[in-house]
Amino acid sequence: MTLLCALQLSSRAAFAQGQPPPPIQGVTGTIATDGTIESEHRAGKAIAQGAAKVVDGAKKILPGGKSTNENPLDDFAEGSRVVMRDAKTIDSEAATSTEGVVIDVNKKRNQITVRLSDKKTQTLRLATPDAPADVVVSYTGTSGARIAHDFNRVS
Repeated sequence: MTLLCALQLSSRAAFAQGQPPPPIQGVTGTIATDGTIESEHRAGKAIAQGAAKVVDGAKKILPGGKSTNENPLDDFAEGSRVVMRDAKTIDSEAATSTEGVVIDVNKKRNQITVRLSDKKTQTLRLATPDAPADVVVSYTGTSGARIAHDFNRVS
């Protein structure tokens, strides 16, 4: 008998505080419509996509930053004017630059072919993090900013 009285007192204490139990979908009578659920999902996706764009934008703005979603070769097109500098002497005063025009972009091989001012061509492959770059190729992007990528000579 004492146990039953104690249970009744404890259950009355929760209702006496004036707080209803939390709603549980389909159990406590609270049911969200399909439209409400879909709109919440759309809002969540929009927030996530907006955050991803902000992060990508920040990566592009920061020095040396690259967006994780883009291939650096996407910016190169046939006819693009570029400036090539030797990567080993780029910071020294003896650094020389060579101008050229992109005549071929091979995204499968991560290569570009550049025709130099003396009519010779050089094929360059994007440098990997584990191998030091031979050449730094820079160009003016669509926003007017100077963009540079590291390449290795193939031929």
